[in-house]
Amino acid sequence: MEITVQTIQALAFSIPAACALVCLVMLLLDISFSRKSREEKQLRFFLSLTFGVAALCWLGLVLQVINHRAFACYSSVFLLTLMLDQILIYRFVHIITDTSGGNSRFSRLHYLVPVLLTVVSVTTGLIVPVEQKEAVIYGSGVGNRWFAVLYGLTGIVFVVYNTLYPILGRFRIRRYRRGIADYSADAQRTSLNWLRIILALTLITIPVPLFGMLFNVDVFSGFYSSMQGVLPSFFVYPILCYNLLSDNYVVIVPDDENLPDNAAAEIDPKRFARYLRDKKPYLNPQLRITDVADDLHSNRNYVSSFINKTYGMNFSRLINRNRLKELKRLRLSPDHSEKDNLELVLMAGFSSYRSYLRVKNREDKMSVLKEF
Repeated sequence: MEITVQTIQALAFSIPAACALVCLVMLLLDISFSRKSREEKQLRFFLSLTFGVAALCWLGLVLQVINHRAFACYSSVFLLTLMLDQILIYRFVHIITDTSGGNSRFSRLHYLVPVLLTVVSVTTGLIVPVEQKEAVIYGSGVGNRWFAVLYGLTGIVFVVYNTLYPILGRFRIRRYRRGIADYSADAQRTSLNWLRIILALTLITIPVPLFGMLFNVDVFSGFYSSMQGVLPSFFVYPILCYNLLSDNYVVIVPDDENLPDNAAAEIDPKRFARYLRDKKPYLNPQLRITDVADDLHSNRNYVSSFINKTYGMNFSRLINRNRLKELKRLRLSPDHSEKDNLELVLMAGFSSYRSYLRVKNREDKMSVLKEF
């Protein structure tokens, strides 16, 4: 019965590894054959690197179940992947939520602890016999004291990283959602709800079960507890890959224009109102403030400042309000009486019905708050 359970666990751990490798290949193909910006290629590179590290991590768990000696030899690589996994995901979050237009740097100090522990682990592995490493990992006898300290310390770092980095990632998304409103008017693509869900799943399901399994804690090392750490990966990897390949995000790119300080004065309120009325830029579902700035021969920072001062709202809200007005006009027009609601929503400039509902609900809430 024990062999059967171990076999099932090994098969279960191999599925996320295979899933991560499939996602890795898909991202590399997308990098090779599609025309993407530097920021988009960077996103795909770091996510593909994350999938590669994740596959090596799940391979270690397979070895941990089916071959004790092989896992003892592989332990240094496995401990490194345990720590690097969340750092790379946070690096991915850092890129996608950068509101500075590429000016925010990711500190290399994030990699310091994993690299140091790995160097010590490799050095210790050359000295400590494999049998003593097995004894520490599986509690099957008297093991090496220094390797036991190192193995325990890495497990603590694993729990800390898998708790701390998802929390930091959610804070970055919250700050991003405040800053992106002055850059893009696509409410669905800028919400990053899919990324918030992934970070929440990581925080809730992974640290405790896998830590319990690695350190043979009876309460958490059982079959069902270990599966709690496996199941989210069936959803996390495909969700990450799908949303990136479908461009369900908005990255703020650097502003290349170098305009004089008085450029904002060139944006006349009447001219801007006429621009909205005649050109109707809000009909573009992927409209960004840089597109408006190019049309007005200005800078996105100046356009943003002008909109906030003139209309008392950010770029996203102004554009989406115009889309709501356009939708109302389309619904009242006899020429579009035969079209269904979804067609009209898309014609008004919304990227999807969900994007429309998000904007509509937000405006309804603002109207209720004004009443009170």
